[in-house]
Amino acid sequence: MALLQNCCLIISLLAIASCLSATDAQILNTFQEFHNLRNDATGITRVQSIDVVKAADESTTPICNLAMMMPFFDRKPNRTRMLENGVFQAMAAVMLAIEHLNTGNGTLVAEAEGLDQRCPIKFNLESFDSGLYEVDVVNHVITLISRQPGIERVPCAFLGAARSAVSIPSATISSLKGFPQISPISTSSKLDDPKSFPLFGRTIPSDAGTSVPAILYLRNKLGVKNLAIMYVNDAYGDAYAQGLQKAAERYAPDMKIQAVEFPFDITPEIVKRTVKSVKETQYRYIFSIMFSTAHHDAFMTEAYEQGIAGTGDHFWMFSDSVSTSIFERSFEIGSPLHLASKGCSRISAVAGIEGDERYDTFMRSIANLNNPNDIALLQSAHPTPPEGFEPIQIADDTEKFFAKSNAAVVAFMYDATIALGLSACRAGGQNETFFDGKQLFSEFLKSDFNGVTGNNTYDQATGTRLTESAQFSLLNVVEDTSGAGGENTVRLKTVVSDVFPNGSWEELIPMRFNDGSTIPPPDLPPVEVDMNYIGWTLRLTGWLSAVFVVISAVYLALWTYKNRNKSVVLQTQPVFLYLICAGCSVMAIGIFVAGIDDEIASPATCNFLCAISPWFFCIGWVLAFSAFYAKTTCINRFFHNPVPGVKIRIETGDLVVPAVLLLSAVMIVLLIWTARAPPDFERTIYEWNSFGQPTKSRGLCAYEEAVPYAVVIGFVFLISVELAIRRAYEARKVSVEFAETEYIVLTLVTICAIAMFGILLWFLLDHSPAALFVVTAALIFLVSMAMLLLIFIPKIRFKKQVKRRTEANSAFGGSSRLNMKHGAANVAITGLDFLSTHNQSTIDDDPNLAPPNRRDSSGMIVLAHPKEIDLLKGQFVSLKKEYDELKRTKSTRPAAKQERSLEKNKSESSKSV
Repeated sequence: MALLQNCCLIISLLAIASCLSATDAQILNTFQEFHNLRNDATGITRVQSIDVVKAADESTTPICNLAMMMPFFDRKPNRTRMLENGVFQAMAAVMLAIEHLNTGNGTLVAEAEGLDQRCPIKFNLESFDSGLYEVDVVNHVITLISRQPGIERVPCAFLGAARSAVSIPSATISSLKGFPQISPISTSSKLDDPKSFPLFGRTIPSDAGTSVPAILYLRNKLGVKNLAIMYVNDAYGDAYAQGLQKAAERYAPDMKIQAVEFPFDITPEIVKRTVKSVKETQYRYIFSIMFSTAHHDAFMTEAYEQGIAGTGDHFWMFSDSVSTSIFERSFEIGSPLHLASKGCSRISAVAGIEGDERYDTFMRSIANLNNPNDIALLQSAHPTPPEGFEPIQIADDTEKFFAKSNAAVVAFMYDATIALGLSACRAGGQNETFFDGKQLFSEFLKSDFNGVTGNNTYDQATGTRLTESAQFSLLNVVEDTSGAGGENTVRLKTVVSDVFPNGSWEELIPMRFNDGSTIPPPDLPPVEVDMNYIGWTLRLTGWLSAVFVVISAVYLALWTYKNRNKSVVLQTQPVFLYLICAGCSVMAIGIFVAGIDDEIASPATCNFLCAISPWFFCIGWVLAFSAFYAKTTCINRFFHNPVPGVKIRIETGDLVVPAVLLLSAVMIVLLIWTARAPPDFERTIYEWNSFGQPTKSRGLCAYEEAVPYAVVIGFVFLISVELAIRRAYEARKVSVEFAETEYIVLTLVTICAIAMFGILLWFLLDHSPAALFVVTAALIFLVSMAMLLLIFIPKIRFKKQVKRRTEANSAFGGSSRLNMKHGAANVAITGLDFLSTHNQSTIDDDPNLAPPNRRDSSGMIVLAHPKEIDLLKGQFVSLKKEYDELKRTKSTRPAAKQERSLEKNKSESSKSV
């Protein structure tokens, strides 16, 4: 038993030791070997781009020296500091790629499998600090390419740089001297110019390529039509901003973009001014192109202060120049940076997505470098830091150094190294190991391999990674709910929300916006649209006017019925008055219909009301107008064929025939109109603000297709109105009892004047629903009340006068009968009967005194006719002549008698003498 326990203990210890040795196993085994081989060489011969290294045993090895230039430090005066760990991790990726090339390890790239057997060329690395500024990299590049071949280490090709503004001058010099330069993350579209940069390539798509997925996501996924771009005005920022604008022109032509730039070196005044300019656009989606933590913290804090970040109403998207480590930090809860940063997003070309086998294998390979031997090797490869700096100590924070936060730059740098290595071997195979920079770059353009970042293919003219061969992802900045923050702090993290693998976006998880919801905010501030409703004030006013018309019509109809046996009603005829009341009531109901819009009714109800609205006005008008038309027709008939002393009576046929004809014609047109082109209620936008947002709309019945039908109905109305007015005008001098002819003419002229003015005003308005309703209601109200008042008020007045006179005569007890009989006596003048209106009305109140031929009859009594007046004038002239003649005859008789008396006196005087 003890022996068995000892065996188990030994086996356990061996297993633990095996694990420890596996963990501590060095990965970069040959890197140091070839590095030392180059340093310990007894002779070096430079053949084109290759250093042929001669070892102590007289063996030779062709070595391609790769010069990695990345911004390890920020050398700006008074601000010297180390940059993010992503740069140091990228160097680790280069060293891992060189290890795979030198050993023929195809774990990550199948094309590298067995390369050490097919290709004699070996690879080595020298890293140097390019800094963040053009002058720094230019000095380093000139120094490297000016080295003495065979003595000093001269590059075979360059890897880098990071900033496009730095890559542009370095690529200009390196291309001029015949050295290829391959960048993993310089994305400026300016570098796509093959004339200026004939030997520049990159394993990442240009900004123009990255801009396409960004615009497609914003427009197609979020519905953005207004975008603000805030960008650093260097080569990278300028090209990225231009790429976004060009992509929008092609893939989202309705998107409006406003760009605001700022310099790379910022001050508080610059930050404040830039953010203010972005705020003035009023756009709520901001695409930010910046670099460092200093940029992010300064701008996002100011954006929060100015109310365009952290409010829940804005969405910030960052370019891939902003490292994920800038977001993945702990912030004080409720601080401006905490509130402004959560819900942001970052778009970038990526090596892959977690879960992808190739990507996961690559990340494990980087993590495997976390062992003492490789860490020491990585530490030794770091460039010499500036004065006053201590080199970064990887062992002090291995968790951060080997984290996945900088996987993009690391993976693209790995593929850039592999691409150069495979290209060098192909070029060497065609040229017996040796080649120059142009031959090497030519082979690079032919690259087609599945790397860590996907299928690597390049534009044959520019050397830029083809967009369709790369993957893109969208990172969402969210709060880490795992409790990683402290008591008063919260930690933010990035999660992949969407990927762009094959030309379209695929959602993995919903995007979480700044307000914590998954609903995208609107891209512009909300605008309160003026719907131009009729409004309850005007609506109720119009409805009250309609109620007044209906009540008035009903009251007058009841008055007519009550006094139906009175002469004042009989002579007008009740049916004439009833039709006027009915027509006015129907037209007034149309005001109720016109006062309903989509503020209080559904669109379907509004459509129905638009269809029936013309019916009320047309039918009401026909009913009322047919009575006037019949009355004027009968008066005109008597005018042309006068019969003295008769009554003008409107028979049933006189009313029915014109009413039926007019109503039939109008209803036929209305039926065809409603069946073939029913008007619909349409709400249209007619005013927009400067952003294209609707600010005013109106809801009206659309009568565009109803014009032919309205013209026909209008023509019928005009003809009938013209005939009625003309006939009434011709018979204007026919005097009937109660002066009814004059009031009929006055009514027709009044309603026509009101209608013409109202229709003209209706067309001159700006199609405001409220104004149109007011005009419509006023037009119907005035026309209806004109009909009712001008026809009924005179009759009510006559009725009251009769009543007062009857009461006055009753006070003299029985004398009224004598007076009435005397007043009712006919004055016979040339056979024409003239009746006193005053006394006739008195007789009407006492049927016993009325002549037998006038009892129980209805119709207008003609008091005078124009022809009777002319005849009376002639009789008057004749009588006046007779009177004058008689007067003259009478005046001559006294003179003759006096003369005879004088003759007689003279005769008697003579006799007496």
